[in-house]
Amino acid sequence: MLDPNIENTQPVKPAPAEDLDATQPVALNATPAEPPVQGAEPAGPERVSAAEEIDTTPNKPERSRRWPWVVGGVLLIFLLGALGAFIGYQSAMKLRSSASAEQIATLATEQFMLGLQDRAAGNYEMALKRFEYVIQLDPNFPSAQEKLTEVMLAIAVSKTPTASAPTALPTFTPTPDMRAEEEIFNNARQLINNQDWFKALDVLDTLRNKNINYRTIEVDGMYYTALRFRGLAKINAGALEEGLYDLALVERFAPLDVDANGVRSWARMYLTGAAYWGARWDQVVFYFAQVAPYFPGLRDASGTTAMERYRIALYQWGNKLAAEGKYCEAVDQYEASFQIGPDATLEPTATAVYQLCHPPEPTQAPTGTPTLTPTPGAPTPTNTQAAAITDTPSATPEPPTATPSDTPAP
Repeated sequence: MLDPNIENTQPVKPAPAEDLDATQPVALNATPAEPPVQGAEPAGPERVSAAEEIDTTPNKPERSRRWPWVVGGVLLIFLLGALGAFIGYQSAMKLRSSASAEQIATLATEQFMLGLQDRAAGNYEMALKRFEYVIQLDPNFPSAQEKLTEVMLAIAVSKTPTASAPTALPTFTPTPDMRAEEEIFNNARQLINNQDWFKALDVLDTLRNKNINYRTIEVDGMYYTALRFRGLAKINAGALEEGLYDLALVERFAPLDVDANGVRSWARMYLTGAAYWGARWDQVVFYFAQVAPYFPGLRDASGTTAMERYRIALYQWGNKLAAEGKYCEAVDQYEASFQIGPDATLEPTATAVYQLCHPPEPTQAPTGTPTLTPTPGAPTPTNTQAAAITDTPSATPEPPTATPSDTPAP
């Protein structure tokens, strides 16, 4: 019979093997055995198995904590597999697209070359189909649209009916007479040797209108020479715009040489500086300061040279600076203008501005000597100088309009 105080039991030293079945646990605190209750279940192996099941229940929480990790690992494996499949799919699609594009390019090139062969052989219908197929494969294929247009024009010309000759007699083409072209060519060469550029160009135009294919390379060289020197001659004569136009025509035949290109640059600067005349004297000074040292005699239709424009612009810019109170800067402009050429009408203004830039230092009276006081109402030198610029018309005269050399038209 199982002791109700089973927790206080203690195993006894095992008996020999033959008596092992007869051993029983001995209670630590011996208590009188209670009589068996009527209807109680006898102690046996089944009760021991139930106790063992009760002892194993503490392991269930450990199993319950493991299953989230198992589920997470399965999900991670699934996600990694899906990501690998997506990357592989994209790579395969790129390879397939590249292979398809390469195949289309090869096929389009092959058909384009066959179309060129058909066009050269006069098989325009087949060439038309091939070029249309190439454009269908690749609308941006080089020269495909151009060749298609040429083939369509060739088909249209071939289908256009031509008028038949009124008679069946053969016509003979006479040998072209080149004596007139040769005479015109020699005349143009002689004019170029004489440096008569204007007449030479007229003769060359006549030759080109008569026979555009006559000695093309030599005629182009003669055009280059005549246009270059005529353009420079016009610029030197003051026709700047016309000369620049001739130099622009020269570049249709060959690039300009260094000297002609330099003259063209100075002519452009002259026109740009003249465009600012009377509005922005600082810009006029900027442009003509570059032209005047290298091409002082350059002029426009007014006849005013670049050096003269530079001189006038300097003192006009000085007058504007003096009116703004920048006297020392104005003095620099006046001095630069005087270095180019003297101007008697400007000297009073320049002197007054110089005194404003460098006022005389006040004289100190000796010790013990009373200082002299100025007469009341008498103007000081500074006031007199300022009045000479701002109030007195004769101190700052306007540039004379009667002399073209002083106030050239822009």
